[in-house]
Amino acid sequence: MNKRMLMLLIFSFLLNGKLFAQDSQYWNIQYGTRSTLLGGAVIGSVTDLSATYYNPGAVALFDDPKLILSAQVYQLETITVEDGVGLGTDLDYSTIVPSPSFFAFNLKFDFLGDARLAFSILTRQKMNFEFQTRLIDSLDIIESSPGKENFAGGISIQREFNELWVGLTYSTKLNEMVGFGLTWYSAYRSQTSSNETIIQVLPSVGDIASYTDLRNYRYNNLRTLLKFGMGMNLQPLTLGATVTTPSINIGGSGSVGTHFFLNGIDTDGDSTNNNEFDSNFQDEIDSEYKSSWAVGIGGGYKIGKFKFHVSAEWYDALEKFFVLDTEPFVSQGSGQILTNDLIHELKSVTNYGIGIDFFSSESLIISGSFVTDFSARIPGTESNLTVSTWDIYHLSGGTTFRLGKSEFTVGLEYAFGSEEIDQRIDITNPGNDGDSGIVKQSEVTMQRIKLLVGFVL
Repeated sequence: MNKRMLMLLIFSFLLNGKLFAQDSQYWNIQYGTRSTLLGGAVIGSVTDLSATYYNPGAVALFDDPKLILSAQVYQLETITVEDGVGLGTDLDYSTIVPSPSFFAFNLKFDFLGDARLAFSILTRQKMNFEFQTRLIDSLDIIESSPGKENFAGGISIQREFNELWVGLTYSTKLNEMVGFGLTWYSAYRSQTSSNETIIQVLPSVGDIASYTDLRNYRYNNLRTLLKFGMGMNLQPLTLGATVTTPSINIGGSGSVGTHFFLNGIDTDGDSTNNNEFDSNFQDEIDSEYKSSWAVGIGGGYKIGKFKFHVSAEWYDALEKFFVLDTEPFVSQGSGQILTNDLIHELKSVTNYGIGIDFFSSESLIISGSFVTDFSARIPGTESNLTVSTWDIYHLSGGTTFRLGKSEFTVGLEYAFGSEEIDQRIDITNPGNDGDSGIVKQSEVTMQRIKLLVGFVL
């Protein structure tokens, strides 16, 4: 079996996490109740304790900060790959999972005077994805072997990461119109990934052809960072600006493993089957994770029963660094020096958002928003940590109403994005004698609907 035949064995395109991840976006999750309805475009106009994240300087300007619980109950996410498993046959993935939440409350101490102290917990990033597909069939794919061959193959992809931020906010008034504050965050990140591709072919004549590629990593990391903010209340105009520092690594550890096995396949076209064997596992490796500078600005302006919100935030690039810096190892098959390093880098991006409130009455507010969420992944990068290259756009809307002394928020968010990917061999026609390289571009589309239910006490 030659190398081109191997390409015919691997499914129409090699599924990988880039189709299903949102691991290189910064505005993928919003916090608070009304702030979520406004898409997080509230850097200069936040009105609840989500200010601990959006603008710590605004907390001191609140008359009476209260407990806030943002419970984004469930989110439905669907992904469609055009012609994903053959011409005219799309590949679909969907899941319904609990959505990340936000919790914050004010800490009251007499010695603080007019200053404010608040505690918050938020999910900064989150992804959980699992996909498996397999094929067992009799296929005529080897020209030198008469009749059909027994074929068995499958791909399994599992990716999961979660980043939790715990913050302590201090905010004070510089005067009656200007507040300044900072939030000290401890950030804990855990991430796992497992990719498995196994293919075997039993021809009527000749040896079994086998292809196995197993790659996995796992790590956890703790780091700390600061977010500074300044808010200005110039009613009917409000303004704000924030600066987030790069994080300081505290520590963590992880493991990386790889196992690649190739047998009975001619990879160089010399009519002789080549064998390859590379296997390595390293554990208890020190981990490092970094986040960059970020600068945000925003404002709000109220006209009659309407209030308009705008925000923008710039994130600096992250130069290449090693999340897990492994020791080189020697290939058991070829004797080459190989490495299992886990590498990360990101480009600079700027996100924008607009929101609008309509104050129908003193007890009912209708809100809506649109925000961008651009991918920071660098095309062609060496990074093997982040894989998402598509941009996501968020539309949110809902209502805020009062019942007694409590304020309730109910709303929906719709997020969507797409990208073009290289489509490979059509699995529905594995005996194709034509060009076995890339034959077309396919579009991957992503949609997500998120339900928000929150309240302020």
